[in-house]
Amino acid sequence: MDTKLLAGLADLSRFQRILLITDGTVTTLLEHFVDESILVYKVNETIQQNVTSLSDHHESTNVLQRDIFLQGKKSGKNWLYAQSTIFIEHLSTDFRHDLLASNQPIGKLWIKYQLETYKSIVSIKEEKAQTLAPYFHIDTQDRIISRTYRVISQKKTIMIITEKFPTCFFQD
Repeated sequence: MDTKLLAGLADLSRFQRILLITDGTVTTLLEHFVDESILVYKVNETIQQNVTSLSDHHESTNVLQRDIFLQGKKSGKNWLYAQSTIFIEHLSTDFRHDLLASNQPIGKLWIKYQLETYKSIVSIKEEKAQTLAPYFHIDTQDRIISRTYRVISQKKTIMIITEKFPTCFFQD
């Protein structure tokens, strides 16, 4: 992990830093921290056809653009917002079906289908909550932290995911 990515974010809690740098599934970490099951609340899900992939081969493929919240099953609280670009033709038919038809988090699908992945963090940022504020029940000027990473499987980029959460969440 390039320590430059975390520069300027030294005032974060330990758990916030873990969320930003983990190469595992964030969903499992969240479930243990908030002590409840996590579900996906889909805000937007659209398939764009014939998009040039970011894999090494730059072939044309169908892409799923997806905006979701990871939400507490009992509390209904939105814990994390994620925007995903998913090269769905690089996924198995069953994985693709579950991704589109269910409310299971991507991380749980990785485990269910034993998808071997490598995650490469592209950026870590801090910004104002603005339009996400109402979904987290915070002020528009409150800060949110985000990370963007590529998910690679069989030497192909299969997903690009940006995850965002308020700095007032997940304090030590």
